[in-house]
Amino acid sequence: MARLPIPLGNWGVIRTKRMTPRSWRARAYYRDMDGVLRLVEARGSSSAEAQRNIQVKLKERQTPRNGLVSAMDRINKLIDVFLVEMEASDKADRTKDKYSYCVKKYIQPALGSVRISEVTSGVVDHFIRSLVADVGSSTARSCGAVLSWMFKVALRHDAVKINPVVGVSIPKNSTAKPQALNMAQYQDLRNKLIAWEQEPALGRPRTQELHEIADFLVGTGLRPGELLALHWGDLDLESDPPTAFIHATVIRTTSGGVRIQNHPKSRHGIRRVVLPAFLVVALRNRLAHQQVTNSPNLTNLIFPSSTGTICDANNVGKVWRKAANSIGYDWVTFRTLRKSNATAIARAMGAEAAAYQLGHSKIAMTQEHYIEEYKEALDTRSVLDGFGTLPEGAADTPPAPTKAAGSRDNEDE
Repeated sequence: MARLPIPLGNWGVIRTKRMTPRSWRARAYYRDMDGVLRLVEARGSSSAEAQRNIQVKLKERQTPRNGLVSAMDRINKLIDVFLVEMEASDKADRTKDKYSYCVKKYIQPALGSVRISEVTSGVVDHFIRSLVADVGSSTARSCGAVLSWMFKVALRHDAVKINPVVGVSIPKNSTAKPQALNMAQYQDLRNKLIAWEQEPALGRPRTQELHEIADFLVGTGLRPGELLALHWGDLDLESDPPTAFIHATVIRTTSGGVRIQNHPKSRHGIRRVVLPAFLVVALRNRLAHQQVTNSPNLTNLIFPSSTGTICDANNVGKVWRKAANSIGYDWVTFRTLRKSNATAIARAMGAEAAAYQLGHSKIAMTQEHYIEEYKEALDTRSVLDGFGTLPEGAADTPPAPTKAAGSRDNEDE
């Protein structure tokens, strides 16, 4: 039976030999990372000194295989390495913020003191199941994605042999079927929304532009962050057809503030959308109003905050929920308006057009999450009436079908 080779980055037996009365030589074969055995030699005034010298040489030659983390390090150290790599990646800022939050809020408290070698698929599965029970499947899936990335880093540093997250079943989010507003429902909502805005309120006056935001969202299918990042320079109201160029979005930072990210949620979100006629009229009126009132608008945004800065989508969403609950449309969110846009386009132009309008890369995702199922009966009479009509002069009993050449009766089979 052949001897097993020396492992990569290791050496064999060290042998010493007296060369002169005052000189000893130590030799050993070292297997480099390219798999080739090479002879390494060192000398000393004694056998012990020669062995010490060659050991120093061999260790200096040894390629560090464990990198920045090893199997005996704790998850806290792997987290530090992971966060540095994540910040240098091309992930969207919002994704980086979400992953950092998952690490600090959930992963570090639960697994930070566990050694990397101790994390098995069973440990990961228990952690994920606990998250599902405590905070829901959406957060559990995000933490699973972070853990998978972390252990890919550990794999590259030889701290683990396999990724323990692979094979762990992470529950999918239980999403309801898309529900959209039809045009009659939207008009009713809009009228009630304007009435709510004009009602007297204690303290700070209610916003007067919530219905304008709703018009823009239902008319374009934009995400709220994409809308609030739009500048007047992104619109071309004079072209035929008039368009809006979507290339940025508003995000929240880890410090709690907001800023404009210079790209949307994904690269497919960079697109031009055509503006319907009613929206062009509303936008021209809004621009004229801003110019007449000379309201603060430091960066020429279409929908700035009351102080002229970037508007926070979360704050607008809170106001929307309050208004929607008051007017009897508590089930309608900004995403419902986006679904309404997609559903109307899909009915007239197909799911592919709806996917482009929303900035999606996969039509299946648009169909599953944004297009409401068609519940009305299709008028198929012109197609199906022929089954009940016989040509003039035809016999009441239809002729027997002609047997195809080469076919056999069932009895012969």
